[in-house]
Amino acid sequence: MPRSPARSLPRLLITLLTTVSLSALLTGPAAPAAGPGRTTTETTVVIEGFEFVPASVTIHAGDSVRWVNKDNDEHTSTSDEPGWDSGIIPPGSTFTQVFGTPGTFGYHCDLHSSLTGKVVVE
Repeated sequence: MPRSPARSLPRLLITLLTTVSLSALLTGPAAPAAGPGRTTTETTVVIEGFEFVPASVTIHAGDSVRWVNKDNDEHTSTSDEPGWDSGIIPPGSTFTQVFGTPGTFGYHCDLHSSLTGKVVVE
C-alpha cells in the first residue's frame, strides 16, 4: 500500500534536518563574523627563496592568510601547535587559512625546517 504524501513529509523533514545538523558538526565552527563596520581581509604570504615573505603578519580574528608558493620546490604551511596543515603546496599553488581566534601562531614548512613564520591574530 503506497504511503500518503502527508505521512511522508514529516519523515522527509526529519531526515533533512538531521543531515544539515550532521553536516554542520562535521565541518566545524565557522569563523566569527567581521563585526560591525568591518569586512574580512586576506593577507598574502609569498614563499620564495626558501622564505616566508613577510615572515610575520598581523591580522584580525575572522581574516585569512593565503600562502603563495613562488619557489621551484614544494613547501607546506604547518602550525607549530595543533591548528592547520596545508599539506604539500606545489610550485605555483596556494593555500588559505581563516583565523577565527586571537593569539600568536607560529608555523613552519614540514619539508624545510629553517622555513618559519608567525601569524598574530588580534
